[in-house]
Amino acid sequence: MTIGNLLKEYRIKAGKTQRSWIGEIISPSFYSKVEKGLSRISAEDLIELLRRNHVNLASFFDEIDYQTKSNDALEKEIINQITDSYYDCDLKHLKEIKRTIINSTFADKDELLLRVDSVLAIIEQTTEKLSAKEKSELKSKFFNAENFDRDTITIFLNFMYFYDFGSDLVITKKIFRQFKNSNAEDTQFIVLGILINMIEMCISENKYTDAWELIEMSKQVPTKPITCFSKMFLLILENLLNYHDEPKQIYIDNCQKEVEQLSLIGMTELSKNWQRMVDENTKMTN
Repeated sequence: MTIGNLLKEYRIKAGKTQRSWIGEIISPSFYSKVEKGLSRISAEDLIELLRRNHVNLASFFDEIDYQTKSNDALEKEIINQITDSYYDCDLKHLKEIKRTIINSTFADKDELLLRVDSVLAIIEQTTEKLSAKEKSELKSKFFNAENFDRDTITIFLNFMYFYDFGSDLVITKKIFRQFKNSNAEDTQFIVLGILINMIEMCISENKYTDAWELIEMSKQVPTKPITCFSKMFLLILENLLNYHDEPKQIYIDNCQKEVEQLSLIGMTELSKNWQRMVDENTKMTN
């Protein structure tokens, strides 16, 4: 059964018109062609459409005979969904993704399961439940080559907490040197994410000189729409470093402004996480 056929079947079972089924995700004329098999829906739009209509991803994918090309596209979208769910701390969605992977015919099924299990362990703070084999694979599988690519730095961004501090710092600086002049905005976003994680680790380890060096590195990455949130996080970290060096209320106030902005734009869980970090690092100084 094709994707278009199956979408139509699910839509009719739900008693919805095409327009009410798709909302604002894609145009009605384009969706009509998808159901007829005249156009191919992107993996990203497909997953968003299924989630909008509360369709179980695993059940839907299990009913489709995928071509290799569509499998590749879906694997990439699954990886993006894992990353998004990590930042949103969305355990429910991650578990749904895991069920989807288990019931899939993906060529890299084991690797995808390793990714999602590792992210679940990080969010649930149960990394000790990962087997020695899983941890070893995370640490060694992606970083034997001299040069990184977008996929490997994305993986490192999500799983750098499985490395020791020294290894993380070396890899972070190596990635920055390789990509600091990149004009690809998605790559800039990933690099900033790695720097943010590393600065947090520096603060946790009381490595303030290293943290300041990383802050200066981050300032070499231009501010663009895609990097705005990252720059907000970096402002919080820079003010925490300033507070450590010179404990003034102004630095706490600056942190609070950025945390409140996150909450105002709907990133509630993320704002709570940053608030905890601010509280922990300002109380330690007092």
